[in-house]
Amino acid sequence: MAVSAARTQSELKFHPDPEHSSTLPGFYYFDPTIATHEREAIFLKSWQFVAYATDLAEVGSYVATFVLDQPVFIVRGKNGRVRAFYNACTHRGHTLVEGRGAKTIITCPFHAWSFDTSGALKAAGNAENVAGFKLDDFHLTEIRCEIWANMAFVNLGNDAAPMSAMYGGLAQEFRDAIPGFDDLKFGRRDQYDLNCNWKFVFDGLECYHCPHIHPQAMGTDQSFMTTTWDTYEYDSYSTHVVRTDRDVLKNHRERLPYPITEGDDVVDDYVWYMWPNYIFLAHPGPANFHVTHAVPTGPETAHRNVDHFFAESPPSAINIAQMNMHRDVIVPQDRAAMERQQLGVHSRGYRQGRLMVDQERSWRSEHGVHHFDKMVWETLNGKNY
Repeated sequence: MAVSAARTQSELKFHPDPEHSSTLPGFYYFDPTIATHEREAIFLKSWQFVAYATDLAEVGSYVATFVLDQPVFIVRGKNGRVRAFYNACTHRGHTLVEGRGAKTIITCPFHAWSFDTSGALKAAGNAENVAGFKLDDFHLTEIRCEIWANMAFVNLGNDAAPMSAMYGGLAQEFRDAIPGFDDLKFGRRDQYDLNCNWKFVFDGLECYHCPHIHPQAMGTDQSFMTTTWDTYEYDSYSTHVVRTDRDVLKNHRERLPYPITEGDDVVDDYVWYMWPNYIFLAHPGPANFHVTHAVPTGPETAHRNVDHFFAESPPSAINIAQMNMHRDVIVPQDRAAMERQQLGVHSRGYRQGRLMVDQERSWRSEHGVHHFDKMVWETLNGKNY
């Protein structure tokens, strides 16, 4: 049964046409039944980030992590192939590796069963004395994995299309917008534990809120961005561009949060959303790229990582200023709004709001929110509107 049956149909006004749609129902942001369905239908069947290609550069390099509560690891084999497996010994379930490192033979810490990087069991103590024991019966359980745009992803489901098919030209968009994209180097990771549902992170894909929440960037006589929100939507991702005010660049440089020139690698602000739980950013300035990955930790909590990449290593003073502005100004502004929304959706006076979508798809239009919410709705309910 579709999850919309959890409430009466009279309450549900989400519509496939953004110009006629309300928001997702308020209970979608705290109901444990919704959270359970999202776990199975979204996170355990979608492409989930686990590492960067540079983390797997050498033979035997591995990274262990989790997809929600599922322990997994990814490793580069002797033949150069990258594979991913559930991080559980096929003997008694003990985890095999932790963190990151390099090894071509993976030995379980519990009873020393040993596997190679293809997942094959190579040795099990006393196996020769156990009736009918065959090493081939205890191969590690493999998971789909792909290297895409210099990032490694796994998918615990079997039905999703390859990333190149799902996300079309998105990786090329990165390369077109950011000179030297493939040579960028990791600068820093910022981590946030949020007291809100994970979807609120991606419901921020609009600039209707920008003059009110981010006045230093847009909407005041001291802002350095124009009131723009150019949007391009595709089946599984969307692209948004906010234009930097060229007059400010030339004549009012005191408004800039850090030094930016028209000759920089990136002049405008790029926001790319990718289904289900990624936002990629490129900010005005020298070549840069920022990876936002948010996952639920409960129906009303989430964890968010933001990884920053730059051409220079270590990061330059401008790079550091850029990271710090995002961490110390933008994120606190967004976080306060998201966490207050989490409180508000519990109100008996709230069920759903109206998405403010205009025909022009202007900077004040919430069509980017609808694009994300529609994917959530149809994944959980099909096309039952």
